[in-house]
Amino acid sequence: MSKYICIFCNERKHTETAHKIYKTIGICRGCYASLGKTAPSMPYPGTRNIAYIMSPFEYKGNMRKTILDFKFNNCRAYAPLFAELMKEYIDSYNVWDSFDCIVPVPLHKQRMRERGYNQSELIAEHLSEYLSIPIRTNLIKRIRATARQSGLKKIDRVLNIQGAFSCKDNMAGKRILLFDDISTTGNTLQACADALDKANAEFIGALTLAIYDTQKLPIIMY
Repeated sequence: MSKYICIFCNERKHTETAHKIYKTIGICRGCYASLGKTAPSMPYPGTRNIAYIMSPFEYKGNMRKTILDFKFNNCRAYAPLFAELMKEYIDSYNVWDSFDCIVPVPLHKQRMRERGYNQSELIAEHLSEYLSIPIRTNLIKRIRATARQSGLKKIDRVLNIQGAFSCKDNMAGKRILLFDDISTTGNTLQACADALDKANAEFIGALTLAIYDTQKLPIIMY
């Protein structure tokens, strides 16, 4: 009987216990059941230029730990599993054919050299294929390096990321789906949306893998 390693509990388990498997890694049903999940088809309030934020998981516990491993410990193989985890939530919406492209939040070139990959782009590539939405990885550029948002106070997070992105293309009439791995305060997504708004984007929505749901209340859709 074949086995896999669960990325959440880091235990080797038989494939019959898996919720999802990708090659030699996977997610066991027990860990999946314990993840904090948000309500399907109930987006979170957006920001100044973002209509709403969609996110299937709460950024806490095993999800938080595993995302940090994904970002900072070269666990890029987690990307297809994260994308698979999002599909059930994604399928609860019928908005995807209204978007012209999916745009992952970019890293500064210095951070890209250090890390070797953009974690949001890796997940977005799989979602682009699943949703049949073209991905634009160079549409937004991070024009200056910023400190990590996680180590800053609330007001400093706003100032740290303001004006950090640019979009040179004219996006008039375009509907953009921003993608990031997590949304905490929403400041990074908003800074990207500022750049798209200046480029005349018609509509901006956002999708993330996880969200600090204690800081946001879901929009009830009727």
